[in-house]
Amino acid sequence: MPSMVVLVMHDLSHFTDILSAWRSAGAPAITILEGLGSREPKEHARRELPLMPSLRDVLQAEEMPRTTIFSVVPDEVVDLLTKATVEVLGDLSEPEKGILFVLPVSQVLGLRPPPDRPSS
Repeated sequence: MPSMVVLVMHDLSHFTDILSAWRSAGAPAITILEGLGSREPKEHARRELPLMPSLRDVLQAEEMPRTTIFSVVPDEVVDLLTKATVEVLGDLSEPEKGILFVLPVSQVLGLRPPPDRPSS
């Protein structure tokens, strides 16, 4: 059964390295979503943003930008992606590293096989 591997990145300085590591680990495709996250909502930061904020407004607010990447992969790729993530980001239990989780996918159409990886 395929799974969806999801990584919410807090430290965007490793973004390119993560994409490269996931591709090398066998992710057939990677989807990227930009967002805004905060552990504790800050009322004053919300009041500073206009009703329809632009990206500039959001980035200048006190809330932190987050990038979420995910990929639907065959079972044999899940552990490779998690290992690659830890190699790039380090221990995810440390503050401000991010969070990775894996969800089972009960049905999928159009899943491509992982690209051929060079043998080590």
